Parts: sequence; C-alpha cells; structure tokens
Amino acid sequence: MRYVLGVLAVVLIFVVLSVYWVSRPTPVPVNPPPPLPNSVLDQLPKERKGQVLIYGAYGFTGKGIAELASEYGIVPVLAGRNESKLKPLADSLGYDYIVLPLENNHDNLVKVLKHFEIVLHIAGPYTHTAKPMLDAVVEAGTHYVDLTGENHVIQAELDRDEEFKRANIMVMPAVGYDVVPTDCLNVYVADKISQPTQLTVVLNGSYTAAEGAQASRGTMKSGLEMLGRPLLKRENGEMVAMATPELIHRKENGREQTLLQIPWADMITSYVSTGIPNIEVFQVQEGELPPWLLRVAQSDAGRRVLGWLIDNFAPEGPPPSAQENRQTRIVSTVSNEAGATASAALITPEAYLLTFHSTLIIARRVIDGQWEPGFQTVGKVYGPDLVLEVPGVTRTDL
Repeated sequence: MRYVLGVLAVVLIFVVLSVYWVSRPTPVPVNPPPPLPNSVLDQLPKERKGQVLIYGAYGFTGKGIAELASEYGIVPVLAGRNESKLKPLADSLGYDYIVLPLENNHDNLVKVLKHFEIVLHIAGPYTHTAKPMLDAVVEAGTHYVDLTGENHVIQAELDRDEEFKRANIMVMPAVGYDVVPTDCLNVYVADKISQPTQLTVVLNGSYTAAEGAQASRGTMKSGLEMLGRPLLKRENGEMVAMATPELIHRKENGREQTLLQIPWADMITSYVSTGIPNIEVFQVQEGELPPWLLRVAQSDAGRRVLGWLIDNFAPEGPPPSAQENRQTRIVSTVSNEAGATASAALITPEAYLLTFHSTLIIARRVIDGQWEPGFQTVGKVYGPDLVLEVPGVTRTDL
C-alpha cells in the first residue's frame, strides 16, 4: 500500500510540475535585441513603393498567403521570429526573409518596416502581437492589415484612428474570413432598405462538409483569447455583455438546427461599415462546447496550458482536400423600424482558402493606391463586391 501511495505521490508531483512548466508566463525580454546590422538592412528593398512584408509567414495561414502571392503580382519578403521555420519556406518560394522578433524590439521593427509599403500581419494571437506591430507601423509610415477576429483588439485599433490618420497610414483589421465575406454582405443588404436598425448574421461553416476540416493552431489560440473574455453583442450602438449566449432552434430545409450566438468581429467592423446599431451573429452549431473549456480558458494559466496542448498536439490546419471541397454559407438579414427587411446569402470556399485570396486582394488594392488613412473596414473602403473577387464566391438575394 505504501508503495502504491508513493508511486501516486510521484505521479502527482510530476503532473503538478508539468502543469506549472507549461503554464508559466513566457518571459518578455528585459533588454531589446541589438540593432540590426547594416548588412541585413541593405538586403531589404531600397524603394518601399509596392513592397510587401508578410509577418508570421511560416504559420499555416501565413504560408498559404505566401505561396499564393505571386498570382497577385506580389513578391513579398517573409518575416518572423523563428529562422528554422522561416528559411526553408523562403528558400522553397524564392523569397527573401528577415528574422524579426516582436517583443521589446520597436527600433528594429521600425527600421525594417520603413522598407515596405504594407505589412500583412499574420502572427497571432493578436492580443499579444498587435500593439508592438501597430506602434512600429505608426512610426514607420507603413500600411497595416491583419487577420484578427478578437473584438478587443479591433476596438483598440479603432481607438487609435486619429493617430493612424496623422501617420497617413491605413490600418484595416480582419481581412480574412473574419470579416471580409460578412462585412461585404452586410454592406450589401444594408443598402437595400432605408435606415436599417437590426442586423443578424448566420454562419454555416460546414455548408458543404469536408473530411479533416478544422481550425488552424493560430485560430484555436485566438479563440482561447476570446473565450477568456466577456461575451458581447452590439445593442443600441453599444457593446453590452451577456450572461450566456443566445440559442435559437429552427428547421432549415427540413433539418433541425441550433444557432449559437458568437462574438464575431462584425459587431465592431460592420457597425463602422453600416452604422446599424443592433448586431447579432450566430453560427450553426456542430456538437457542444465542453462546459469545462470555458472555465479553464478564463484563467491565464489555463489558456497557457491549452495553448501548449494546441502547439504540440493539434493539426497545423485543414488538409488540401478540405480546402478544395468545403464550402461555407453566410446569410445576412437587416430590418428597420418600419418593418422593411432584406436578406442575402454568400456561398464561399473553405475559410482559410478564402483568407489567402482576400488578404492578397486587399494588399494588391493598397499597393495600387486604393487606400484611405486611419482605421478602416473592408466593406466601407472597398464596397460590397470585393468579396466576389475571391474565386468560388457567389451571392444570392433571398
């Protein structure tokens, strides 16, 4: 019995130490890295016009964007913190690269960004990565787009609108599946009635299902950041907290469905794009979220443990077969106080494939001179039809 208890004690100690090790905060460098040598800076483009930097290029989404860039006439420089992951990708695509940490590295970031017209910031979770990059683009005068779906990050960017205008740069968040298709569709339906006051968006991520379809590691970790924050919705022009998400049960084409309310970024971006004061977003729910997941994700240590598990055990992203076969469907409906309504639907390719294209379409627009200074949204600047430039997207009035 003593032997068994001894073994259990050793196992318990091992588990506690392991949890402590993976949940400890990542230390932020006290001292900044040394200045980049001129030999490195001299390898960067001499003239910034038309030059694109992809930061976070070796993640699943960054890699997909980098591989597709040439189809849009873009020859990017790839960047990130990990040379062992960055160099093989750059060599395989024939692009230059630069190793560039974000943490406590403002001066070097500014020096590098001054060589580029726009940075595609693909490294999340943006809770941690957005601010250092934004601080640098302001000083460098470099346009910025990202893929965040984190509402608190987008709000923080919106709060800096005047600062971005003074720097004469465009900052446009969420240029991927969050939120290009929804924002464009929302602008489209909002224009169909007078003074819309209510917007409801329903996302079906598996309209055409595909085996192996799942979120990438980066998306999962950004999702953890959102799970650890209050659930919000747009009500009478304000972001208000809800105790629990709303559930709607309905029949669609003879099949039972459950719609789960989610904190999609449109509650900020489409409010800016359309001015509609009441916005709710639902997704067609597949399975149930484990009750324990929300409790774990609401603690810093819990998010670090879950993040470690994602990094070490989750697939990098969906396989090519899922990208080729999966489709999503988005339905947006607006109404006004007079009782008028309008609805339309988008069918889109798989979310990551759409993101690869939409990011580069917008980058191409920027380097072609189509941009506006300050915090901007896709639908506001580029209109409802931009999403139709993504191969495989169709729109239907309902």
